[in-house]
Amino acid sequence: MSVKADEARKSGVVHFTIGEDMGIRLMEIAQEHLTHENNPEKALKAITDSLIGCPTDYALKILKGDIVLFVDVENQNIMPTERIPEIHDRIFPKIDVLQFMERNELQIEKHRMNLVAGWRTLENQIRENKNTLWVGFDYEDIFKFISGNNESVLETLRDLEEVDQIETLIAVTKKFIEHTMKIQSTMEWMSKTWSDFETVSGEDKKNPWVEYIAIKDNISECLTDVMQEMQNVLNLNFNLTLVENNVQNYLDSMKEIDTVLSEGIKPVDIFDNYSAGWLSPEGEYYALNGEIANMLHNQIADSLQEIGIIPKDTNNPDSWLEQNGWVKIHTDNINFAGCLNNESLSGKPNVNMTNVQVEMIKNYINRCHNGIMRLGWKMEKVSASRFEMTAMNNMSMLNKNYFKF
Repeated sequence: MSVKADEARKSGVVHFTIGEDMGIRLMEIAQEHLTHENNPEKALKAITDSLIGCPTDYALKILKGDIVLFVDVENQNIMPTERIPEIHDRIFPKIDVLQFMERNELQIEKHRMNLVAGWRTLENQIRENKNTLWVGFDYEDIFKFISGNNESVLETLRDLEEVDQIETLIAVTKKFIEHTMKIQSTMEWMSKTWSDFETVSGEDKKNPWVEYIAIKDNISECLTDVMQEMQNVLNLNFNLTLVENNVQNYLDSMKEIDTVLSEGIKPVDIFDNYSAGWLSPEGEYYALNGEIANMLHNQIADSLQEIGIIPKDTNNPDSWLEQNGWVKIHTDNINFAGCLNNESLSGKPNVNMTNVQVEMIKNYINRCHNGIMRLGWKMEKVSASRFEMTAMNNMSMLNKNYFKF
């Protein structure tokens, strides 16, 4: 042991040095939190906790891989550097957002087919057996069961291959539903955070938003298909012992949404504090209650197209609303994309929030969310009064600080 090391040991102070690959490892760890654990908050925290003082918008670029982390070993410094593909792609990891979505879509579609087939097979078996799985028991076991000792009955059931298959089907379905809902949330977070994503590998460039909408809709259909098949077999409301509360909320919301939309969507009172909604430039609010996985904003936009507010020939109702100055609200999170028209493919002039929208949002946040909102894709906390003051005095600053990328 060296003299310095011995002194450090005796003093109780240990000094660590950073190696040249620390930046690579940090980026890999953060990206794995996002793409494997589907935990954006944990992914971002891995960077901001390691790089003290790193701004959130800068950390987001590091997380995606647009900025790489070089290490100056001699001076023990980490130096963030703009990615140069021909130099850095061989060394530093990068998240291909569209590839992530496409890969998960294929996996979900494959699992959907297997699970739907499994539930339909079970449904046929139940019908053929007239809803009864006959199991023979000794009278001794029956008397024990009646007296409250059900272990022998349960043990016999556990040994049955048919029961084991049903238990496995329910367990796998539950994992599929929970995992798919996490994927949906991660995809939505990515689309909000990195609006300019495109394919990294391959020569063919794709319109990211068109691809994202198609993938998102297909995954939502897969989730609905599996749940519908499971519900057909159970022929009752889902039991909370089979699924988690968030899945139950999804199912309850799906029924409520179907009821609301079957009658044609109508404006609602913003102060009723719906889960998600769109606020028009004139101050009309269309909203629904539900979970993220219910794709509330998309369902509202589709319904607005059905009643003629959005032109019938519009391929992407969501984008139409954004480009025409509608505000996207999700509980206390306020998003506005009308100021991005010049930077998008729409070719439309930029638009600002109207005074009516500003006033309604301020009052809504004050009444329903204790006066604090989360603005834009960064979700920065801002008071309702500060939001109103900035909007009224300097709308361009509001757009630049919170809504532009």
